[in-house]
Amino acid sequence: MPKKETNWDKVPVIFDLAYAATLLGISLDSLHKLCQKGQFPAFKVGKLWRVNKDDLMTYIDQRKVS
Repeated sequence: MPKKETNWDKVPVIFDLAYAATLLGISLDSLHKLCQKGQFPAFKVGKLWRVNKDDLMTYIDQRKVS
Protein backbone atom coordinates (compact mmCIF):
# COMPACT_ATOMS: atom_id res chain seq x y z
CA MET A 1 0.00 0.00 0.00
CA PRO A 2 1.37 3.44 -0.84
CA LYS A 3 2.74 5.72 1.83
CA LYS A 4 0.17 8.26 3.02
CA GLU A 5 1.12 11.45 1.19
CA THR A 6 0.51 14.82 2.80
CA ASN A 7 1.79 17.03 -0.01
CA TRP A 8 -0.93 17.21 -2.71
CA ASP A 9 1.66 18.37 -5.25
CA LYS A 10 3.31 14.94 -5.05
CA VAL A 11 0.06 12.99 -5.51
CA PRO A 12 -0.29 11.67 -9.09
CA VAL A 13 -3.05 13.08 -11.30
CA ILE A 14 -4.64 9.62 -11.74
CA PHE A 15 -4.24 6.74 -9.28
CA ASP A 16 -5.82 3.48 -8.20
CA LEU A 17 -8.29 2.79 -5.41
CA ALA A 18 -5.63 1.46 -3.05
CA TYR A 19 -3.84 4.82 -3.16
CA ALA A 20 -7.13 6.71 -2.70
CA ALA A 21 -8.09 4.50 0.25
CA THR A 22 -4.74 5.24 1.87
CA LEU A 23 -5.18 8.98 1.36
CA LEU A 24 -8.68 8.81 2.86
CA GLY A 25 -7.68 6.51 5.70
CA ILE A 26 -10.33 3.90 4.90
CA SER A 27 -10.20 0.29 3.77
CA LEU A 28 -9.93 -0.60 0.12
CA ASP A 29 -13.04 -2.76 0.48
CA SER A 30 -15.08 0.17 1.82
CA LEU A 31 -13.94 2.43 -1.00
CA HIS A 32 -14.65 -0.23 -3.62
CA LYS A 33 -18.23 -0.52 -2.31
CA LEU A 34 -18.68 3.27 -2.50
CA CYS A 35 -17.50 3.18 -6.13
CA GLN A 36 -19.88 0.39 -7.05
CA LYS A 37 -22.78 2.38 -5.52
CA GLY A 38 -21.77 5.51 -7.43
CA GLN A 39 -21.05 7.35 -4.18
CA PHE A 40 -17.38 8.03 -4.90
CA PRO A 41 -15.96 9.80 -7.97
CA ALA A 42 -14.01 7.04 -9.68
CA PHE A 43 -13.98 5.71 -13.22
CA LYS A 44 -13.09 2.42 -14.82
CA VAL A 45 -10.32 1.69 -17.26
CA GLY A 46 -11.23 -1.78 -18.40
CA LYS A 47 -11.96 -3.60 -15.14
CA LEU A 48 -9.77 -1.37 -12.99
CA TRP A 49 -11.04 1.59 -10.97
CA ARG A 50 -9.09 4.85 -11.21
CA VAL A 51 -9.43 8.17 -9.36
CA ASN A 52 -8.67 11.68 -10.57
CA LYS A 53 -6.83 13.81 -7.98
CA ASP A 54 -9.06 16.86 -8.55
CA ASP A 55 -12.20 14.74 -8.13
CA LEU A 56 -10.86 13.34 -4.87
CA MET A 57 -10.02 16.82 -3.57
CA THR A 58 -13.55 18.01 -4.44
CA TYR A 59 -15.03 14.91 -2.77
CA ILE A 60 -13.10 15.71 0.42
CA ASP A 61 -14.01 19.43 0.34
CA GLN A 62 -17.73 18.62 -0.04
CA ARG A 63 -17.65 16.49 3.11
CA LYS A 64 -15.96 18.96 5.43
CA VAL A 65 -17.90 19.75 8.56
CA SER A 66 -18.19 23.45 9.24
